[in-house]
Amino acid sequence: MNKDVEKILEYWRVSLADSALGDGKFTQRDRKRFIEVSGETVRSGKLPDAMLERVFGGQKSAKSVAVRFWPLVMARKSSHGAARVDGLPEIVAPVVTEATVERDGHITPLRNALARDVLSPLPSGEFSIGSVDDLDDFLTETPLPDMIVEGAWQEYLGHCRKMVDAVAEGWPNGDEDYQSMGFGFLELAEDASATIRNIVDLYDKLLSEKPDVPLLRQVAAPRNTTTPPDSKVEDEFSRRLGHSNPNFPLSEHQRQVLAYLDVSSPGEVIAVNGPPGTGKTTMLLSV
Repeated sequence: MNKDVEKILEYWRVSLADSALGDGKFTQRDRKRFIEVSGETVRSGKLPDAMLERVFGGQKSAKSVAVRFWPLVMARKSSHGAARVDGLPEIVAPVVTEATVERDGHITPLRNALARDVLSPLPSGEFSIGSVDDLDDFLTETPLPDMIVEGAWQEYLGHCRKMVDAVAEGWPNGDEDYQSMGFGFLELAEDASATIRNIVDLYDKLLSEKPDVPLLRQVAAPRNTTTPPDSKVEDEFSRRLGHSNPNFPLSEHQRQVLAYLDVSSPGEVIAVNGPPGTGKTTMLLSV
């Protein structure tokens, strides 16, 4: 695997992982989707029994449940009892944590980061509290500590605070627009997150083993074809690959595609397009 492909895979991995982690900007209506975790629970890292029933639901045999957790939730200050209308988000919860909740109620953080939608670069005029570069520098130097040792929860809370300070020191102190709500948010991780996690694991395997895969190399760092298609290729297509239906032989263009596939190099990509019903699927079945 060459360095260009490796860098692109690293970028894809980080982008996908960030998208799975969750947002950090919400409306007041969004609160309905969350389980609100009291300040006491945020400080202790252990859910009360009543909340455990909501988290585990009917999963009687499950030993733990995957969740997302927002320990720091800030709300937009109102002006004389009325919300301001100026484009700023109503709720900002910058720290997003992938975690599991155990049967005894303890929350075990697995991954800790800041939501991508509160960090620049963003579209012009979008609210942000800091930059992605500052977050990357912090996480490189200060990864999440081991969460299975005694006192780990306080280490986790300290990591959250330091992470915010790394991009916006002291925030929201000094911010005239936001104040702490005094509780956190928690929600069950969707099945999609598990799927994304499997893809992230695949990226990790590729980045670890660094195999030289022609198709991956071509997709990640495509090489432009400088030579136009040679019309003689089809004429030299001497062996028949067959087709999916003996009653409807392949058309001229379908045969051309098969001919080019027959002489293509490993990893080479050939695009085939056409209106519905023109035989794209029939042609692919003939490969």
